[in-house]
Amino acid sequence: MTEIMNSIASLRLRIPEALYQKARSMLSEAGNSYFLSGSCGWTQIEGLQGGEVVACVHTLTDRVTSYGETSADDLVPWANIRKQERSSWLIVFHLVTDSERGIESSFAQKSLANGYAPILEVGVSPDGEVSGTYFSEGALMPIDSILITGSDIIFWARATLESATVNADQTKRFEQSFGSKTRRLLSLLRIGIVGVSGTGSPVAEMLYRLGVGELVLVDDDHVETKNLGRIYNSSTMDAQEGRLKVDVMGDAFERNGLPTRVRRIVGTTHERSVVSELAQCDILFGCMDTHSGRALLNRLATFYLIPYFDLGVNLKADGQGGVTGISGAVHYLKPGGSSLLGRKAILQDNIAAEDLKRINPDMYMQQKEEKYITGVVEEQPAVITVNTMIASIALNDFLARLHPYRRTKNSEISCIRMDLREPVIHCEEDGPIDAGLARWVGRGDVEPLLKMPVLAE
Repeated sequence: MTEIMNSIASLRLRIPEALYQKARSMLSEAGNSYFLSGSCGWTQIEGLQGGEVVACVHTLTDRVTSYGETSADDLVPWANIRKQERSSWLIVFHLVTDSERGIESSFAQKSLANGYAPILEVGVSPDGEVSGTYFSEGALMPIDSILITGSDIIFWARATLESATVNADQTKRFEQSFGSKTRRLLSLLRIGIVGVSGTGSPVAEMLYRLGVGELVLVDDDHVETKNLGRIYNSSTMDAQEGRLKVDVMGDAFERNGLPTRVRRIVGTTHERSVVSELAQCDILFGCMDTHSGRALLNRLATFYLIPYFDLGVNLKADGQGGVTGISGAVHYLKPGGSSLLGRKAILQDNIAAEDLKRINPDMYMQQKEEKYITGVVEEQPAVITVNTMIASIALNDFLARLHPYRRTKNSEISCIRMDLREPVIHCEEDGPIDAGLARWVGRGDVEPLLKMPVLAE
């Protein structure tokens, strides 16, 4: 695993809901004279201004420590050893009052003064708000944003939206519904969309018009004539030229001229570089057909503490012009909860078959002909109205978690199912924790990446 870059342009912190609540509870009970320590995994990429680092809290101790018991001299060398041996950063949580906000604490200052491994320091206010510091290039710096990943998506950011980048008339109607605070939060989020075809193109279109800060579009496929009825902004010329789907969407957004930044990535989630880019996203939307791709994205969201919305549509035709089923589902997966496999939204046999098809197509065809592989649907029918409806459900679920407005608690909704033959929409609660994934919550970059041999360096 590589070392943290010397020049850190930005550092964002992610905390699982359970550990955030644990820190608040233990510190509130103990009082101002105590702190709580833990460990973070991390990931980084080289940005235009320097290293872009994301730290993910994965462990907290089970007891608070008095400032009198442990000095910064004791903690900082231990942090250095921890970082070298476990590829983890030490993080320290402590209570702050309104009068103490903005005051640099002894741990961060000592870490800076002695040149030890950096300590991430987070202050928790009585009302639950958090802010923190780290050091870079000899200076103590504020953490740029802190994301709490849970049933509710809680996001604090140091940056404020520059008024010059937003047209008030463009955002007025949205602010009337969700408020200026939610609009500002959206403008600071980096959201990844994997698959920009059937459900992915309406998701991208709506997020763009909601004013998110940055969209990361991931797809390696080209537009074909058969896609034109379900990909927003596509044209017959795009199909004739076989243009990349990410370019069709990206070019359309550029023509529209709204301030959202758009990053186009031609690739799949089975590539290291794509995993590294998606790990930097604050939110993920999975709009893929393959069980293998959906399983990997679920795994990625776990390692890097990213809220993950998975969209699926199921249309069944009888081959004679009739429809036997029109349904869809939006799964919300928080790191440390249940998984798509546990919910039976995807199947292990299909994952294995799709992996074989990708790695060894000849063997896949042979096993399929010999009936060793069954049940894998090569291509399903698609209708833009159904895709758009599922995309709208997913986006409204996302907004409800960022800005809770539903009568039902977000903790009671993990899947929203739609069946248009009834018609009916119903919600389901989360299932049992996926123990196999739970051990990797917040571990960040490891080798091999995501603990998958196919992503080995």
